[in-house]
Amino acid sequence: MNRALSNMGLARRAGKLNWGYDTAVEAMKNGDVCLALTAADLSEKTKKNIRFEADRYSVPYLDTAFSMEEISAAIGKKTGIVVICDAGFAKKLKQELGAAGEREELRI
Repeated sequence: MNRALSNMGLARRAGKLNWGYDTAVEAMKNGDVCLALTAADLSEKTKKNIRFEADRYSVPYLDTAFSMEEISAAIGKKTGIVVICDAGFAKKLKQELGAAGEREELRI
């Protein structure tokens, strides 16, 4: 399994990861999010909405090459939207996803 997916699983077990649209937006609103990620096969409309919310709350955003199935297997929950609520996990994921050539749309 990809290291980034493994780290998403670790972040979830550490309680530093939220998933799903409503939960992600709520966490962004509260200022808890360090990085927002979306699955490659998520609908364009949902990606657009998450990008909008990430911009609105100044949260870095990455559109990953992972499918919803891969992300779901890594974190144990079915989702296409993941937000990381820890600076250390976010930094590590940005490095790993950047090295993997992910489609990056960082907004800071």
